[in-house]
Amino acid sequence: MYNKVYEKKEFIIFQVKNGYIAYNTKKVFKDGHTHLRCFESAKTAIDLVIRKKVPRSTDLYYIKSLIRLSEDNIYISKINELIKYREEKLNREKYNKNTIKILKRSI
Repeated sequence: MYNKVYEKKEFIIFQVKNGYIAYNTKKVFKDGHTHLRCFESAKTAIDLVIRKKVPRSTDLYYIKSLIRLSEDNIYISKINELIKYREEKLNREKYNKNTIKILKRSI
C-alpha cells in the first residue's frame, strides 16, 4: 500500500506522491486521516492531538486536520470554538473594510 515513515501510539504517517498522510488507526480511514505537505507538520499535528494542545497561529486547513485526527470530543469542541472565532473575526474585518469604502465614496 503506502510507505510508513513514522509511528507514534495509534498514529501513523505515510509518504505519498504529493506529501504525507497522517492517520489515526483507531478511526475509520475515511474519517481519521488528513493530507499534509510536510513531514514535520504531520508529526507536529500528531503531537498536538496527543497532548491536546490547540495551536493559535496556523491556518484553518491545519486546524481542521487536527479535528480529523482526534477522538477526544472536548479537544474537538475547543478547536471548533477557535474556528468559529476566526470566522467571526474574518467577517468583522470584511464588514469594516466595506463600510470604509462606502464612507469614502460618499465624500
